[in-house]
Amino acid sequence: MIFLISVGVFLTLCTVTALVYQLSTAEKRAVVGRLVQVAQGKSEPSSPVDRSYQDPQASGLRGILRGIGKHLESPRWNLSLEHRMLRAGLPLRSGEFLALCGAAAVLTGFLFLLIGGGTVLPGAFGGLIGFFFPFLLVRIKTRRRMRAFNSQLGDALILIANSLRTGYSFMQAVDMVAQEMRPPISTEFGRAVKEMNLGVPVENALGNLAKRIDSEDLDLVLTSVLIQRQVGGNLSEVLDNIARTIRERVRIRGEIRTMTAQGRISGIIISLLPIALGLVIYTMNPGYVRVLFVHPIGQLMLGVAVVGQIIGVFVIRRIVDIEV
Repeated sequence: MIFLISVGVFLTLCTVTALVYQLSTAEKRAVVGRLVQVAQGKSEPSSPVDRSYQDPQASGLRGILRGIGKHLESPRWNLSLEHRMLRAGLPLRSGEFLALCGAAAVLTGFLFLLIGGGTVLPGAFGGLIGFFFPFLLVRIKTRRRMRAFNSQLGDALILIANSLRTGYSFMQAVDMVAQEMRPPISTEFGRAVKEMNLGVPVENALGNLAKRIDSEDLDLVLTSVLIQRQVGGNLSEVLDNIARTIRERVRIRGEIRTMTAQGRISGIIISLLPIALGLVIYTMNPGYVRVLFVHPIGQLMLGVAVVGQIIGVFVIRRIVDIEV
């Protein structure tokens, strides 16, 4: 039994490691592919994300996910899931993401099934956790990406304002941000510039940018830009004032995160401590822990404990989440 559990854990770690490697090196591999095509005199693809969506010869783990994902795509959830992938900056289609969720559900379900001694209920519970775990990772990556975007927005506004003062048009100033700054803000502004170059009105392109980036600071900037385009005014001065406000908000958010760091760390420790303690006890005495998964009272206790953990994490997050 211990050998089977070790094999399951090893396979799970290998799958997660391969997935992380594929996602983390996607941009680098795309750049290498573009350089090879340029050296061979072929046309250059538009962007790493576009190439990953259009490349029909995906290999490795990405090729397997794409092959399975073709059968899982549906108009009912395609738009919502792909919108989440765009906001998180992940070059995945909706079907590929669902295939990934299914693989995670199978692996964790198999692992919980072994731990539970072949009982169906722990396996189903583990499969449910595995299926929704990628959604949690996407949510975390989206938040980190939005935080990075907001931290860059003040500098981007200063760059746009200075470009406008030197005689650049608004589109040229936005393109300057896409060329000079780092992702994620350069990626999003670059998409807006591409839409404008393809004939999309500026208002619509900025509206699409606001949909991809859920940021109150960006909404304030875009509202000011749209008002200025309708009634006129000194846009560079307006952007300077907004940039100072955004920088001050970023500074205050940093101070709040520093002051609430102890509470957030306490929430993480309280959440992980029961799981770590359960694994340690299971390693020392598997039969002692297996009763919780096999006996009805043990299953009820586990259910109550999981619900209590979720409520505790939610309460702690609400306490340390201070709006600025």
